[in-house]
Amino acid sequence: MKSFTPLSLLQVVLFPILYALSFVYRGIFLLDQKFTEKKKLPGAFVISVGNLSMGGTGKTPFSIYLAKLIHREFPKKKIVLLSRGYGATGSKNGYRVTIQSAPREAGDEPLLLKKHLPFAEVWIGRDRYASYLRFKKELKMQEDPIVILDDGFQHHVLERDVDLVLLDSSRIHRERFLIPAGNLREPISSLTRADWIVFSKYEPSVERIVQNIQKKFPQGILRFSSEPDKLLSPDLQLDSPKIFYGKKVYAFTGIGNPEVFFSMIRKFQPLELETRAFRDHHSYTMEDENALDTISKDNDYLVCTEKDLIKISKPPENLKILLLESKLDKEEKLISFLKNKIL
Repeated sequence: MKSFTPLSLLQVVLFPILYALSFVYRGIFLLDQKFTEKKKLPGAFVISVGNLSMGGTGKTPFSIYLAKLIHREFPKKKIVLLSRGYGATGSKNGYRVTIQSAPREAGDEPLLLKKHLPFAEVWIGRDRYASYLRFKKELKMQEDPIVILDDGFQHHVLERDVDLVLLDSSRIHRERFLIPAGNLREPISSLTRADWIVFSKYEPSVERIVQNIQKKFPQGILRFSSEPDKLLSPDLQLDSPKIFYGKKVYAFTGIGNPEVFFSMIRKFQPLELETRAFRDHHSYTMEDENALDTISKDNDYLVCTEKDLIKISKPPENLKILLLESKLDKEEKLISFLKNKIL
């Protein structure tokens, strides 16, 4: 008979209480949704990129892909990304993110967005309506922009023209319960509010789940995948991930769903692979960096994500950043949909 670990036993004991509290959470959520006064961003076409679960669904790489796609199809349109700026010190009254912004001020994900989208404006702020007004005022914008609202599906304040909702393909099969009993912010039935359902981190193994969702919801389904592409050194040298084959590798990251990242490294068959998962949005301290320096001496390579690198002041010489190539199926259908809405 399988025995419970202390942690799993605690989870079993507390589950009835957490499950009951999930109904309280759902009730508060619905009241907030019903009674929150809705605001329209003046002159903006708003596209929300959101999800149903807590963290790690791939919103940042998808937002980068979407913004590049929109810029290609609507080159004369100004693109603005509005983010709450989780953990950023500059997010209180609205903050314009630039390439020179410090990670502590801007937040890791907004800074990564700006790095990949130099043509776009990236603004953070707890009050995204106020951030938008400040953007319009400071830049003296007369033209009507396209706004990408980061993590906007549960943001009840702002009206939006399009809702794109991401489902994490690596976890969707085990996400059943609402917070705090589970990881869901809303039940799957909430997908009725979405215009498009995007299966992020898509793998063919989840196609049956995709088809089941397709049967239940009439919206369009998109499959968004990211594959390992190249390795980038801090000195900007590029390598193939194949160099990990037969080597001792230490992989670390502070993202919402680290196992997907680690599984990508395993595909290149390192001789030994040690992994370390920090909490999401982890800020690397001097103690962390000193530990990485020590670890680097016992491994051929260290590897992390771009999101981690921007918060490391002195990366080890043998550190590699795994760059990903993103792909979206039915891209032309999404483009046609947006053109019909925007033009």
